[in-house]
Amino acid sequence: MKHSFLVILTVLFTFLFASCGSGEPESPYLTGDSATDEKISELLGFLENEEDDTLRYGIMEQIISRFRQENRNEVLKLFLNDHLYSHPEDSYNAYYLLVLGTIYEEENAQDIAVLYYDRLLKNYEDLIIRGQSIHYFSLQKLIQFCQGQPLRQIGYYNELIGRFSGEIDRGAVYYNLAVAYETEGLWDKSIESYEKFMEAPVTTIPGMPNVYSRVNHYLRFHYSDKSWTREDLDGLVNSIKYAIRTRNGSRLNSYKGENFFMMSWGQDRYDPFTEIPMELATFLKTSVWYNRLLDPDSNDSEAFLRTGGWSYRINIWYLYFNRIRYPIDPEINNRWEWSGIYFGEKL
Repeated sequence: MKHSFLVILTVLFTFLFASCGSGEPESPYLTGDSATDEKISELLGFLENEEDDTLRYGIMEQIISRFRQENRNEVLKLFLNDHLYSHPEDSYNAYYLLVLGTIYEEENAQDIAVLYYDRLLKNYEDLIIRGQSIHYFSLQKLIQFCQGQPLRQIGYYNELIGRFSGEIDRGAVYYNLAVAYETEGLWDKSIESYEKFMEAPVTTIPGMPNVYSRVNHYLRFHYSDKSWTREDLDGLVNSIKYAIRTRNGSRLNSYKGENFFMMSWGQDRYDPFTEIPMELATFLKTSVWYNRLLDPDSNDSEAFLRTGGWSYRINIWYLYFNRIRYPIDPEINNRWEWSGIYFGEKL
């Protein structure tokens, strides 16, 4: 009995000494690398006793740098989120949220990165870190990652314009803003943004080599009286045939659309050289003829009428008609216009 009591007492003392010797609980920010953990522990000790945000930022930067160098992003995410929770008033929290957003972006978790970029933008004052605005950087990222969400993009673009007008490519921003408004059916705002795009310093829009010509066409059409448009294609084509048949040049000219073009089949529609003014009446001779029916390639959106006898140099002209896409005005949308002429036989 005495022997059993001594065994129990020994085990109890062993447990108590082990418990007392364990000291502070192990840090959740250890990496397993002794040199790194020693330095991190030292920095954490400095951080615990520092109350000044700016001095704390200097220590935090060293910790962040250590974790990043060792590729310990999971530990770093835990550390930064814990800091944000325990120090919600830290004036450098916008930067720590930016670091978190950048990590998730690197991990291709853009949906999570967006949450951090948006959170710092809405909840914290801007910071200039290494010469760059945290808010400006975040706005650019949010616009990039919110493709397909025009309403959100509209808000971010307008914030860019309102806060960073001297730093942005205003032409590109106004063009993209116009497209976003257009997608949402906010037509007046879209027109206003396209106008500001045309007034801004010249820029380049990827994939849109003739963007200025396109936008100019759109605005010219918008502000025109649209009197040349017709409800149905047959009526428009018959009117043009009558003007040709009666050799009435002024009447023929009256049917031309606002952005009327005359070009070969291989030219770009928005090439400025397609709109050189030409007086059709000078070509309207007795030799001019037209096919009775529209070309077989005509469809519900566009139509071609083959004609000939205009000139000895280029005998065949295809008159081109298209259905108008102009949802701003339901009375004009889906009407037809005579848009232009293609010279020569179809390619």
